[in-house]
Amino acid sequence: MSSDKPEQPIYLINFEDYLRPKRSHKSMPLQRFDKPEKSTSKCCKLYKRLKLVRWCREIRTELSQGLEQVPLPRFLSFLRERNDDGLCKPKTGFEIYCEMSSIHGFHLFVGAKTWQRVLWWIFICTALLLSLIVVTMSQAKTADTPTIRYIDSMMQPSADQPIPFPAVTICSLNRVSRRSLLIKAKEWQVAKETLQRLPWLTSRRLDPVNETSFSSLGFDNSTWSELLEQLSPRVCETQLLSCQWQNQHQSCNELFATTWSYTEGRCCSFQSQPKFGISIRGLTIRLAAMLEDYGSTLTATTGFELLIHEAGTVIDAATQRVILPRGTESQLMVKAFGTHASSYLGSLPIDKRRCYLSHERKLFHFVNYSQDNCLAECRSQRIYRICGCVHPHMPSRWYWPQCQVEQFKCLQEQDLSWEDLQLHCNCLPPCEFIRYEVHSDVANLDATYTMANTNDGFFNMINASDDLIMHIYFDSMSAEQLRLDVSENWLTFIGKYSRTIL
Repeated sequence: MSSDKPEQPIYLINFEDYLRPKRSHKSMPLQRFDKPEKSTSKCCKLYKRLKLVRWCREIRTELSQGLEQVPLPRFLSFLRERNDDGLCKPKTGFEIYCEMSSIHGFHLFVGAKTWQRVLWWIFICTALLLSLIVVTMSQAKTADTPTIRYIDSMMQPSADQPIPFPAVTICSLNRVSRRSLLIKAKEWQVAKETLQRLPWLTSRRLDPVNETSFSSLGFDNSTWSELLEQLSPRVCETQLLSCQWQNQHQSCNELFATTWSYTEGRCCSFQSQPKFGISIRGLTIRLAAMLEDYGSTLTATTGFELLIHEAGTVIDAATQRVILPRGTESQLMVKAFGTHASSYLGSLPIDKRRCYLSHERKLFHFVNYSQDNCLAECRSQRIYRICGCVHPHMPSRWYWPQCQVEQFKCLQEQDLSWEDLQLHCNCLPPCEFIRYEVHSDVANLDATYTMANTNDGFFNMINASDDLIMHIYFDSMSAEQLRLDVSENWLTFIGKYSRTIL
């Protein structure tokens, strides 16, 4: 059985006729709607009737019409007012960007009148010009000061980055031992006062050398170094009585050692360095001024001079110092400031950052570089170049001869002060260093006061008129860490100035 299926009808469609509007007379252009007029109050109507207001509106209209007739270059054609006349004109990429941008004023380039567009174009160009001026001035300032030091941590724990105990150097205010002076005066058959007036007994005296006194003395072929050794008071051996380190009684010979300084003579320096960082217990010492042994001094005060500096650096006129009078008890509280350099600092040239990294400057006498060590070597080189010798207690090379007493006049004339050395020597400060700030509290020594639970004899038989006690310790268990860094790198430059321009 078969069934006949009806055939599907076939429709012929002419697409051109299909797309053509059926009623051409019904086509309408795009409609434009004017903004409805808002109701105005009587005050606004009176305001618009004022002659000054009408004159300003007329001037604005004439200016707008004048700008419409001004020929603009092709690249400024976008400033012309857009008149669609009911037809959709294609928009440029700049106009689309202005419509979508959130930058203030850019949206006025689309849909505004010509004078508004020109006005905002002037404002934007002026803002860009001022931004470029600010960037140029800031870049010039950065070129002058390419480095910046800022606080990295106000309370850096000692366990994270240990701060070593400062190098404490004790020098007597007495430059010449009276006992030794009397012995030498008897040997040379001269008056004691004659020896006291000689400038070589102290390195700070600026009086001219008395050549007659020098020529009349017989030094018995003694070198200058031997004379200084014989006449200087022995601080570590005779005047340092008792020592305590970290609240534990220790031998002073284990903690201190004799050192020589060109400016201070024979001194006694603290050698031990803690391995566990900052400790608030610190160092306590007892000293005897030995007033009866004073032979020559520059000050009216009797006692000691305490110099606090970084370990491995020489002491000079710029070293921080505290006077410790006899018959007193001094409390010295030390605050440490550590400065470390960032990894970006090495990219700057030395003449720009004005400091040396640890591997950039090597010294011929000292192991560690510091500005004081560099100036001391520079002073020695200058004196050796002019006088042909150096002071016995100056840094020197192995083949440099030491000056004798007869050559003191040349050494004194050619010696420069610490300030003058900074001008003549190329000695920049290190980029990484530790600075110590000291606060002192001095009180009269009370001989009747005894420490509780002390059986080591530290405070036994104290002479309140001649002895002195000094305590030096850190004021807290933390230190302030500073960072020396570049003012700007390429990343910070882009981040800062892109906001200024945009």
